[in-house]
Amino acid sequence: MHLETSSWPEIEDEAPTTALVPVGSTEQHGPHAPVGTDTIIARAIAAAADREWGGTSVVLPPIPVGIAPYHGRFPGTLSISPETLRRYARDIVDSLAKSCSSIDTVVFVNGHGGNGETLSHLAREVTESDATDLTAYRWEWMRALDDHVGHAGELETSVLLHLCPDDVDDPVAGDATTWASTVDGGVLHEFTDEFSENGAVGDATNASSEQGEEVFVAVVDALVSFLGRVQ
Repeated sequence: MHLETSSWPEIEDEAPTTALVPVGSTEQHGPHAPVGTDTIIARAIAAAADREWGGTSVVLPPIPVGIAPYHGRFPGTLSISPETLRRYARDIVDSLAKSCSSIDTVVFVNGHGGNGETLSHLAREVTESDATDLTAYRWEWMRALDDHVGHAGELETSVLLHLCPDDVDDPVAGDATTWASTVDGGVLHEFTDEFSENGAVGDATNASSEQGEEVFVAVVDALVSFLGRVQ
């Protein structure tokens, strides 16, 4: 069930117990991938998991702008502060708890690594709050894989070629193989353009829709399994 395409009687009759909240970002993804990559993937995963698992869930509209100031020197990148994301997502959760009393579990389906720490803190905050009877979790498709995803690299680009091939230009190799360098416990790079001129990290030239479908199925299965654990 998708909240935005359902009427209130339909939502009342379905009485979902789990809310899936896709959280993405609007940021550069190299010269070949759309700036909405993280939102596109998070929304698709949440929708597929909602269809496939055996519980009653509802997919909320995605949060499309996340914490991405380090991509800000590339055109098209949008970013908000950690506090803005936390407050906005918290307000959504609080309003959902008031309007849909059947919900007892919220899962933030996160597609952007920069949101992770803030969403983890928020999930604990919601769970511990006396204001609602909700339990909240952060889930990330990048963490469900054994392979390193990179940024507009082979795996992420493959998923895009599976989901929205018309929005992907010819995949390219990034100007960096790893996200950043860490020396003596300190991260040397603060902005993406300092270590990747074209904004991509990893080599996407071998990306394919077939590989993307395999990755997508695997991460959806992982989310379905996770939902079974927490519900």
